[in-house]
Amino acid sequence: MDTPAQNERMLLADIETLREQFPQTQDLYREVCIAMFFRYGVTPTANKLYQLVRKGSMSAPAEALNRFWEVLREKSRVRIEHPDLPEALKQATAEMAVSLWMTAMGQAQESLTTYRSEVAEQLVEAKAAKEAAEMSEQAANKAMEANLLKLKSTEAIIQDLEHRITALQTKNEGLASQLDAGKAEIINCQSQLKERSLEFTLELEKQRQVSQMTEERFNASEKRALMEIDRERQQSGKLQKELDQARSLMAELIKNHQKELLIKHDDIGSLRQEIGSLQGNLSALNESRDFMLKELSSERGRLEILQSHLSSIKTEREEVQKQLHIAADKIISLHAELVAERAARQAEKQLELQIKPTTAAVSENENAD
Repeated sequence: MDTPAQNERMLLADIETLREQFPQTQDLYREVCIAMFFRYGVTPTANKLYQLVRKGSMSAPAEALNRFWEVLREKSRVRIEHPDLPEALKQATAEMAVSLWMTAMGQAQESLTTYRSEVAEQLVEAKAAKEAAEMSEQAANKAMEANLLKLKSTEAIIQDLEHRITALQTKNEGLASQLDAGKAEIINCQSQLKERSLEFTLELEKQRQVSQMTEERFNASEKRALMEIDRERQQSGKLQKELDQARSLMAELIKNHQKELLIKHDDIGSLRQEIGSLQGNLSALNESRDFMLKELSSERGRLEILQSHLSSIKTEREEVQKQLHIAADKIISLHAELVAERAARQAEKQLELQIKPTTAAVSENENAD
């Protein structure tokens, strides 16, 4: 059953519709009387009509109401026009027709009331369904916004990984340049070693020539000493001392050059070890770069999956809950990737700590040379 408040709202809505259909004041009041009496079962009064319509003067609703009752009485009056029937039978027949009409009107009114109650229930159900649909739509929109935020955060993570990969590539290029510099340093050391060996050979040849000349002088002096022993003894002793000093000097030069050769061989060995460690670090960096590239490709695949889920959210709102679970799984995988990324950072720091002593050793060798 309809409540009075619902009937009041429906009547006001019908009056607004009648305003557009009947611009004339009397026509509007007449139609409002018909709607109140036949549609809603309310007896119209002049005061009620004016409160509902509020158009024209105070006499307008009273005039329209009088006409409505006259027309209603005129239409409700049943006349039996037949010359052969007596007057009492005509009157009884008319009253029976009026009674049938009133019964039909009552049944129609009850049917109308039932129909209105059903329509009101359907309207309430439709409003509830509409509110539920709006709430579902709002939830879907919120879920879509959350997924968009997660997508943006994932894109930011991917950009960060790309920047880090670029930094690793730059570092790799720097290590490659350091390796090339180390190789050039080794080549330079080898050329210096060859130059030092050539200088030592030349110096040794000079010492041999000096020794030969000294021996020749000594032989000449010895001949002169045989000729003039007394006069040349002191000179012979001086020459012997000079010869001993020259031989000791030559031996010291040979020892010094041998020590320098040993030092250079040790430096070459240490440089080779450093080159090996640098090559190992370079291979480790290459493996880390390949791992990052694989992670980037897998992350891009996951990004495409997220985009497909976002498009499916727009067309199938009923699967929002499933997509939220999928997004939660992706967040867990991203968290694991962040943990792996932190481990990669720690590995980078350890690698930098390993590279710094090597660079210091190479710079010390350069200073020594």
